[in-house]
Amino acid sequence: MKKVTLIFILLVAIATFANAQATRTWVSGVGDDVNPCSRTAPCKTFAGAISKTASPGIINCLDPGGFGAVTITKSITIDCTGTMGSALSSGVQGVVVNALTTDKIVLRGIDINGAGTTLGTNGVSISQAGSVTIDHCNIANYSNAGVRTVNTSNAINVFITNTNIVNVNTQGVQANSVAPGTSSIFIDNSRITGAINGVDVAGSSNYASASNSVIEKNTGAGFQVEQTSSSGALESSTIIGNATGVQAGVAANTPTIRISRCIITQNTNAVGGSGTTKCFGNNVVDGNTGASNSCSSTGNAQQ
Repeated sequence: MKKVTLIFILLVAIATFANAQATRTWVSGVGDDVNPCSRTAPCKTFAGAISKTASPGIINCLDPGGFGAVTITKSITIDCTGTMGSALSSGVQGVVVNALTTDKIVLRGIDINGAGTTLGTNGVSISQAGSVTIDHCNIANYSNAGVRTVNTSNAINVFITNTNIVNVNTQGVQANSVAPGTSSIFIDNSRITGAINGVDVAGSSNYASASNSVIEKNTGAGFQVEQTSSSGALESSTIIGNATGVQAGVAANTPTIRISRCIITQNTNAVGGSGTTKCFGNNVVDGNTGASNSCSSTGNAQQ
């Protein structure tokens, strides 16, 4: 009888917890995580709200505030459109995504910032998910990468749109998936500046593209693909003021980068690497100061 009673209590507790999760929850600068995260009784942090939000659900920012770092383990949207919502993460990662391989995560209108006595480590670090969308966000002041993928299984799609990534100490955006994991990163209408490499496709069998974007003032390459099995594409973008504008291949690897309708200027070298840059005739490549001032160099092909 006691065993039956215990099972009944556990089932009631589980049902109560499930029912407590709402499809939409709210955070506020004057909220409290003991609240149910409703609009009239909002939570204080993203971490507090996520446990009370059903999957798939939405966390909205009710008013300006710093809502802390968060680890995401399920399909969810965090949307601070219309107010100044931030994830301040001095000394730690801003947003960690470690969800199911079918989960879809959206980060919208968030200031993800690692400023502090000790810089945050990574802005957005993606270990596992189906897809991650980063839209109208600002990511700044991290000791490592602005956005990176580090998955070791399944294929992840990452969409970065209308986003600024500035002043990070390694890579602005890095595809660093390890086989059998792969990642495809699609960047549109965004700006990446103040990193070592603006976009770095570091792992094997990965892909990145940038369209309608500005990649500038990075101390290494503006756009780089490292390994032979990976590839990249640039369209209608400006690559300006980097050490190398576009780098196809490192350490004798031979990946391919396709470039169309881009401006590549004021870099030390326009292109470099041991791979192939397929530069179509609608690009403007001029004003680069080093030995490479065109889309054609050793190992590269201009079309």
